[in-house]
Amino acid sequence: MFTLIKQTELYTPTYLGKKDVLLSGNRLVKIDDEITITGIEVPVIDGSDTYCVPGLIDRHVHITGGGGEGGFSTSTPEVQLSSLVQNGITTVVGLLGTNDLARNSKSLLAKAKSLKEEGMNAYILTGGYGYPPTTITGEVRDDILFIDEVLGLKLAIEDHRSSYVTTEELKRMAAHVRVASMLAKKPGFVHLHMGDGKGLYESIYQILKETDLPISLFSPTHINRNERLLDASVEFARRGGLIDVTSNINLVKGDKVYTPAKTISYLREHGVDLNQITVSSDANGSLPVFNEEGQLTGLGVAGFEPNLETLKELVLHEGISLEKALLPFTVNPAKGLGLYPDRGQLGENAYADVVLLDKQLTVRDVFINGTAFMRNGQLLRKGTFEHSIGIQSRI
Repeated sequence: MFTLIKQTELYTPTYLGKKDVLLSGNRLVKIDDEITITGIEVPVIDGSDTYCVPGLIDRHVHITGGGGEGGFSTSTPEVQLSSLVQNGITTVVGLLGTNDLARNSKSLLAKAKSLKEEGMNAYILTGGYGYPPTTITGEVRDDILFIDEVLGLKLAIEDHRSSYVTTEELKRMAAHVRVASMLAKKPGFVHLHMGDGKGLYESIYQILKETDLPISLFSPTHINRNERLLDASVEFARRGGLIDVTSNINLVKGDKVYTPAKTISYLREHGVDLNQITVSSDANGSLPVFNEEGQLTGLGVAGFEPNLETLKELVLHEGISLEKALLPFTVNPAKGLGLYPDRGQLGENAYADVVLLDKQLTVRDVFINGTAFMRNGQLLRKGTFEHSIGIQSRI
């Protein structure tokens, strides 16, 4: 099955100008100034007035839902396929949140496999907030080594909801992730939910000082949670670490409000290379608000839309070119997850995860592994049970 996209402005994410792009099966097979197919009938898409970009990678999503800080009724719902597609996301990484008891790594893996059956590229992280980590096999090492979908370990630190692992416990888990990932030919990492705690990166720096473990093994997220953490993350990135900005968080710094896009500009102004930054949504996780006594006072649900809003703001208001603005959503997470160059970029023989944006940077078309999921702003494919109540889904 071929699909030919004609005369789109191609960002791989490097800008290549007006190009024709040919998809065949699940791969992008040809990029040229003009491609002509004869002898067979090929669907042709008019790409004029569009930007052709790699599908976005969201590396931090509560695909089975999150939350629960205010009781069972405050657990958020599972992710639906269409909410990913409509926001240009072609690869998602699922993980557990605060409630890793009622929701566990087995149910997380099952949801990822469900999304894969529906056509999405889906992976997971084992573990959660608890210690010892909740796993599928009973061992973090076995999860990473034997289960393809498991890319690393999720852990919460410096948070009043975390398990307050000691530096020695964190060191041992990081070493296990390192070895298992090497054996599985995965980059492997400990994805760290960073809370409002006082310790910041002290335990990580201590481990790096005492061992030969690389800084790339530690992947902090929610680094725009507060002013202290943001400034500490500047140093972490300068040392070579990859830091993850959450698109659902607006940071109040002094008398200024920093949107995620402004946070990225702030990081760059303070010497952080754009290649050291990723953006994720934390979608379907809860957005709890606690008072000074640690009591829950409010609760919301994170969505996927802030990813695209951040991309737009970077280009339209922060003055960053589209090819550079795309890096934290495509190439950078793909490299951190070990999916590059098959995903995260548009090159010949890469997987055909392709998004067409209109000139307002709104998602128009989405292809995942060469299959059309959205055309001209209309969904072509939905999740198995994304149908009207009372209508039976036929498989």
